[in-house]
Amino acid sequence: METRKPALFINDTGNRGRAQKLAVPLLLVTAGFALTFLLDGYHLLQATNIIGFAIAILGLNLLAGYNGQISVGQGAFLAMGGYTCAILMNRLGLPFWLAVPAAGCTSMLLGFLIAIPAIRLELLYLALATFSLAVALPQFAKNKVLAPWTGGVEGQSIQRPQPWSELGLNLDQTIYLYALLTAVVLFWLVHNLVSGRLGRALEAIKDQPLAAETMAIDTRAYKIKTFCASAFLTGVGGGIGAVATGYISADTYTFFISITLLIGAVIGGFRSILGAVFGAAFIVLVPMYAEKVAHGVAWALFGAATIAMMWLMPDGFAGLCTRLREHVQRLISRSSL
Repeated sequence: METRKPALFINDTGNRGRAQKLAVPLLLVTAGFALTFLLDGYHLLQATNIIGFAIAILGLNLLAGYNGQISVGQGAFLAMGGYTCAILMNRLGLPFWLAVPAAGCTSMLLGFLIAIPAIRLELLYLALATFSLAVALPQFAKNKVLAPWTGGVEGQSIQRPQPWSELGLNLDQTIYLYALLTAVVLFWLVHNLVSGRLGRALEAIKDQPLAAETMAIDTRAYKIKTFCASAFLTGVGGGIGAVATGYISADTYTFFISITLLIGAVIGGFRSILGAVFGAAFIVLVPMYAEKVAHGVAWALFGAATIAMMWLMPDGFAGLCTRLREHVQRLISRSSL
């Protein structure tokens, strides 16, 4: 006769599993809020840059990891977000907490205009199209016609926003806390999207596009929406980075920044939400500390560190965490026998 576990035991197991999944995100958010009052201005700037890059890498993960579209032009959307923030704050006097989401919207509009013709392309051809965008946009920013708005070759400083002094925060703490709150909301939204119907549709389109079409999934519409969502996230990340540094120029958004974002996505894990945070920390902190260790050859050390990380974590940080969790579970099961 088959024995069934009591419903109470099953519900308790499910609750325990959900609690374990929430433990790491809650720990990261709690630590992030604590850093607001533990770090000084310079380190808060670095932490804010990590958050901005994490949001941008999250957009790349959504596009490439969940939908299978390869883009090497995310730097263009990062630049669009940064320039939008600069123009809105300098010319229109818009507060930074409104300029950042507006930056995401302009990047999303650019993504929509690019997605319509480019979405018909596949793999390397789509990568080539986005590469062209990443190379062309900084050159447009240097154009004399747009120089009054973009600052041209010299770039421009961004008007410093007012701190949230009512909360007892200085400017660096204000920008960091806003970036952290924005990241929490966006990461939560993306997690819900990929865990629901949209995520299942994206997986079907990535793995079996022909089968997805036979299941009445509008693959073209989903690809365009995903491309736009990715551009929005990258634009928000670019806006946060521009506000944090207080300066913007075309040389900040060379094609190398797109490659750097791609490296961060690979290091963190293409199909990982929280892996975007680890990837962003890697591309911000490793070059900074490498410069202190060996001045003049920082990027050589960065390349060596990237190769080492890929050798140790071929599936990215997310894959390493999965293997460690499975190893711990095997040890626990053996000890219980």
